[in-house]
Amino acid sequence: GKIPTDMIERLKRTNTLGPYRNWMDSMQIIAPDQVSSKLSEGYKLLDVRPTFEVEGAPLTDPSVHIPLYEKASSDETKVQQFLAWAQGQTFTVKNEKFVDKVKEMFPNEEDKILVGCQGGVRSILAMKELENAGYKDLVWIGGGMSV
Repeated sequence: GKIPTDMIERLKRTNTLGPYRNWMDSMQIIAPDQVSSKLSEGYKLLDVRPTFEVEGAPLTDPSVHIPLYEKASSDETKVQQFLAWAQGQTFTVKNEKFVDKVKEMFPNEEDKILVGCQGGVRSILAMKELENAGYKDLVWIGGGMSV
């Protein structure tokens, strides 16, 4: 049930996380196989994956789904959508209502929240936003839920 330390160190070295690299040292981190035990301690699972990822692989654990990013569909992003499609990816845009939606589902900033996504990067970004919004008991599912 331990997160591979080398995975965390690799994440810290990547440019993907930018200014979030050093912040990881103060985060509460668990491995994906520790989710069940955290749920039994009263934590709630916040799934921040885009809707199209959730539809393809829904979680069996009880969770709240609030996407941090969603599939782009506006005419202004047609070129980016095409380029992403050509590379076998999906172009997504930030969900500007993310924090507001989380506050609706978790009105108490003391709520115990596990934050996860498919690969781990979006959930780190979500955790930072939630911390900035005043949430105090956040736990990152290290490396994502597909590990």
